[in-house]
Amino acid sequence: MPSRYKAPEVPDSQVTPTFVRDELLKCFESANAEFAAVLRQPVADDQLKRQVKTFVEEVFSQCGVSYVSPTKEGVVAAISECRRNAEQAMGTRGAEIIDHHYSEMMKLVDRL
Repeated sequence: MPSRYKAPEVPDSQVTPTFVRDELLKCFESANAEFAAVLRQPVADDQLKRQVKTFVEEVFSQCGVSYVSPTKEGVVAAISECRRNAEQAMGTRGAEIIDHHYSEMMKLVDRL
């Protein structure tokens, strides 16, 4: 099983919307690696990183929020949309993975 994402313990001064957006990429990479393991679908790390970055950028765009200059509200909207997409894609097989990653991201959002 791939290593599981955990929100980093950093000083509050480092927790900015841009920091949280970048952590969302790491979190989503971790979640997708876990999904791939559950589905027994191997995926290369570099391929996964590219796919996740493209997907997350698209989610920000679909939510009508800036990926380049994110706000707390924009990050929250993108995280919620990522969660909805993951729930639709994985259903009950991914529920525990999704819940874990969502709660880790919200630890950071709550500090914004």
